[in-house]
Amino acid sequence: MAGFDHEWLDDPAEVLALADEWDALADQTGADIYLTPGWFAARWRHFGQTQRLRCLVLRQDDALVGILPFSIERIWAGPVPLTLARLAGTDPHCLIFTLPVQPDAMGAMWTATCAGLLDTGLADAISLTPVSDLSHMLAAARACASLSTVEVTDQPAGAHTVFDLPGDFDSYLASLSKKRRSQYRRDVKGLEAAFDMTTRVDIPDADAFADFITFHNIQWQAVGKGGHFHDWPGSSAFYQELSDRLEDKEQVQFHTQMGKDGPLATQFALVAGQTCHWRLPARSLDDTADKLSIGKVGLVQLIESMIKQGVTRIEGGMGSYPYKLSYGGRMVDVHRIVLSRATGRVRLRLNLMLKWAELVNFLYYRLWFIKLAPRIRARTGMGFHALSRHWIRTRI
Repeated sequence: MAGFDHEWLDDPAEVLALADEWDALADQTGADIYLTPGWFAARWRHFGQTQRLRCLVLRQDDALVGILPFSIERIWAGPVPLTLARLAGTDPHCLIFTLPVQPDAMGAMWTATCAGLLDTGLADAISLTPVSDLSHMLAAARACASLSTVEVTDQPAGAHTVFDLPGDFDSYLASLSKKRRSQYRRDVKGLEAAFDMTTRVDIPDADAFADFITFHNIQWQAVGKGGHFHDWPGSSAFYQELSDRLEDKEQVQFHTQMGKDGPLATQFALVAGQTCHWRLPARSLDDTADKLSIGKVGLVQLIESMIKQGVTRIEGGMGSYPYKLSYGGRMVDVHRIVLSRATGRVRLRLNLMLKWAELVNFLYYRLWFIKLAPRIRARTGMGFHALSRHWIRTRI
């Protein structure tokens, strides 16, 4: 910690008072949108009511060189509690590549994090999951194993799709197979002929985001699923507020293929620096548009737009989807990374929590939510239900 000064802030207002410095640091470091003040402000207002905030601020010669907000909450494996810290504002969809921390301050940042959260007993463990193989966090978190008071849990946690973008769209198209290039051009011509298709990029406000929510829900509910905004409680209001907050920064973007009677497909993306997080697609139920691969055309045209904006990487979400790989994506390993106090008691509780989380995931999510509930819904007309908050909290 030599040469660095740090402090911990507990009040969201105090943290947001640093917004200008924080934004400048995020721009300098290329930090992901999930660790910027606009995202934090909206996310904390909607989801932080039951959590405790601890934000680490690191300075060198009075200049801000690192900032990491953490939320702390107690979760339960049956009757056994575990006090868990996470990067505030993140969820199981948030794959972070770059932190708002200067490279030469990274070691000091994580040493202070472990001391301030684990050594003080404020948290039993710090979950950073999911962590990509490409994330700056991975090496920094693993290095915490050298601290005598800290244990690092490092387990495989699946994979996600990443698109590495070249400097121009022609180079991207040249990287595809001849079959894919021909199919894309043929589909675009077909869509233009059938629908007078045009493509546009919009920066939505809250009202425009509400329209996208409806568009997305119609697509998924047609196949018996609720869709993201039904599944994840509070997400609709959060994203609408986020759109209003970030409208001037143009970090929330819709990439839409418009037909003569309305949108054919929309890709919802979050953009900060040279990174795009491709969050959700929505597309028309029109059979002709589907036969002309409107979803794949939307992806390729999102890539074209990102290249024009100077983006070099698109994060395409967890899971393996063959169409993403055939259009230039690659699979990157993801890790479960948990830093915990190196005591027998905490080790036992953490292991119990991880086993409990696996059981809840299998019984509730994979068996009930994914398999049984849609079948029962199709037979009985049962309504859509949001994901269990307990399941969400146990994603560590």
